[in-house]
Amino acid sequence: MMTGTQRIKALLDGSPIDRTPIGGWYHMPLVDRNVTDFTRELIASTDLNKWDFIKIMTNGHFYTEAYGGDIAFSKVNTMWSGTIKRYPIRSAADARNLPVLGIDNPVWQRELKILRNLKDYYQDRLPIVATIFNPLTAVQECAGCLDPVPMLHLMAEDPDALHKALEAMTQTNFIYLDALFAEGIDGIFLANQYSMSHLLTDAQYEEFCQPYEARILEHCKGHTWFNMAHIHGSRNLRMDRYLSYSDDLLQALNWECCPVGVPAEEVTTIADVRAKTDKIIIAGFDQDHDFITPKNDREAVKAVLKRRFLEAEKENGSNRFIFAPGCCLAHGGSYLNALIYEVAEELGQSK
Repeated sequence: MMTGTQRIKALLDGSPIDRTPIGGWYHMPLVDRNVTDFTRELIASTDLNKWDFIKIMTNGHFYTEAYGGDIAFSKVNTMWSGTIKRYPIRSAADARNLPVLGIDNPVWQRELKILRNLKDYYQDRLPIVATIFNPLTAVQECAGCLDPVPMLHLMAEDPDALHKALEAMTQTNFIYLDALFAEGIDGIFLANQYSMSHLLTDAQYEEFCQPYEARILEHCKGHTWFNMAHIHGSRNLRMDRYLSYSDDLLQALNWECCPVGVPAEEVTTIADVRAKTDKIIIAGFDQDHDFITPKNDREAVKAVLKRRFLEAEKENGSNRFIFAPGCCLAHGGSYLNALIYEVAEELGQSK
């Protein structure tokens, strides 16, 4: 039986796999700021669900936290987001003067300890991937959680201030990444909340998003081998921007390939992507709808996941992809997550 590391490296180098690899991740808001408890929960969820890699599901407010935002963190395990009482960026002046954070920042130190614990436990059996927000997304989080409006205002009213903030955030990410490299991180989960083309014009994307994001991937060159882009959103994705990255910078693509209720012409399918690239595809089902049935029936959910797997395998042309959600699974976890492995074990064996 192959390890997760062996399966995913085999996808990259074209060698045989025993079965389709799988993955999953979900927010753990009650423990994700405690090194000991978060490590235990990450290990428990990974081992229970037999995932082939670990995406460290860092607290969703960690950039805001690192920059000194006043946050009332969630006290409910099914709600990842807390309440931001005061954002670090509240004006153009705040953006212009955003500092570069050193590695002694307590948030970075916490995340490095978590990584160290996971590496000690798994050694090289599973790839471990750190969550990194691209600079525009990270600056947005420091100005308005999940809300692009503050960035749009800065683009229109004081683009120079926004560029200053983006440069500071890029340098901060470099410092954090260098420490992750030293601890042996295998890759990054590079999240972009501006992936949907209706959020920015092409000119805005090319000025404020892509150049800074590209620098993050360039910084990883030679240090990581399993970088995945999380192309966030359910429709009108700028997938071609990610297809243009060379394989030594970006190895895998993760996105919502079959979102329920989205018009077909706005969806990027696995077939669309596979026709244009040989990068690893990390996708296959709708995490928001495919686990829900009227009677919470595991066999009904499993039937849906089986159908999704067969569709993904057909679109991909083989079992050589990673069967996984396009975004985070239900917050707090679910016993139904184990069905991902059951389906891959039953349907994903190499012939």
